[in-house]
Amino acid sequence: MSSATALPAVGRLTSSMPLAKTLLTLTKPRLATFSILSGMAGYGVAGPGGGWIHTLATLGGIALSAGGALSLNQWWERKTDALMHRTASRPLPRGDISPAGALAWSTMLSVGGVVGLALTTTPRAAVLAATTIVLYGLVYTPLKRRTRWATEIGSLSGALPPLLGAAAAGNAMATSAWVLAGVILFWQMPHFFAIGWMHRDDYRTAGFPLLPAIDQNGTRTAAWSFAHTVLLAVASLAPWALGWVGPIYGVVALLGAAAMVWASWRFLVCKDERDRHGRRLFFTTILYLPPVMTALVIDRW
Repeated sequence: MSSATALPAVGRLTSSMPLAKTLLTLTKPRLATFSILSGMAGYGVAGPGGGWIHTLATLGGIALSAGGALSLNQWWERKTDALMHRTASRPLPRGDISPAGALAWSTMLSVGGVVGLALTTTPRAAVLAATTIVLYGLVYTPLKRRTRWATEIGSLSGALPPLLGAAAAGNAMATSAWVLAGVILFWQMPHFFAIGWMHRDDYRTAGFPLLPAIDQNGTRTAAWSFAHTVLLAVASLAPWALGWVGPIYGVVALLGAAAMVWASWRFLVCKDERDRHGRRLFFTTILYLPPVMTALVIDRW
């Protein structure tokens, strides 16, 4: 049998896009980078770790697990991605790779990440990696077509990487890692609600009953964004007030919380300019998290 005949079994490329670029795009590199950074931040605040080899093994395991979960998401949503303007250029809707090939890639990454963490770090880290993959790829993703609460459910998987990193470092109960997990848990909601509002027409076209898609004037979307931002402020500042973390983190968290609350408040009250303030909230969420994570690591060390 020729190689050309055998390719469909594993996923033949059907465009000129290079294979490496196609496989990388399936992992949603920007979103994967967020998971990797938050996981390694959890690793950093949990303790000294086990040296460079251990650190690189943790990094590799988290990266593979994140890529596997995100590739599984693209495999599952390949038909709805083809209906939306913002996702129609992804590899599966474009025909750059077959569904079988994408699923094989996702499985390889997921198994590699979980097994790698089990062999090089701790069993708890491997369990958390597997839980993240299942929650994101097999629970959150299909629920997006069924319920408006899918975003809240999906936020649980997004909050796990810091705990995964802490577990890999051998200190799963590290206070700073739990602080970061709480911050990320509530941060995700205004972030994804802002994205959802910006692309609400796409979500409606694809049949996703997510809150921004079913909220005609954006009032409920903005209200939920503001409510979660207030919870974010509490979750990020309470550890400082209780003396669990130091002033470096506290000052950065205070400034970040103030910016987030202001942006989400404007998104709520400026009804005539909701689109503009939704975009501002989105960019504020992007700018918020890196300084907070960095300050927490610096504060810990």
